[in-house]
Amino acid sequence: MTVPLFDVKAKLSEYVTMAENGEVIEITKYGKTSAVIVSLKEYEELKKSWRPSFIEQLNNWKKKTGGLSPEEYSEFEIVLKRNKEVYAPKEDLF
Repeated sequence: MTVPLFDVKAKLSEYVTMAENGEVIEITKYGKTSAVIVSLKEYEELKKSWRPSFIEQLNNWKKKTGGLSPEEYSEFEIVLKRNKEVYAPKEDLF
């Protein structure tokens, strides 16, 4: 079900009850879907299958560890450069 935001403001309790009964309510703002109301059960199921993106995981790692030391970063740059040289296509293959 898709409803405009102004309607949800007036009938939020009704839409929450509908979501509790399994209905998914898409909320539109200026004609575009901007939010969704789902039951807690549905939300919990969605959370189980959610995985953080690579960037989110990298940022979490950086927060926990402080990131690479200058020496580790320098070594990392050397490895990247070496890998780029090793795995880059050679112009004279054919």
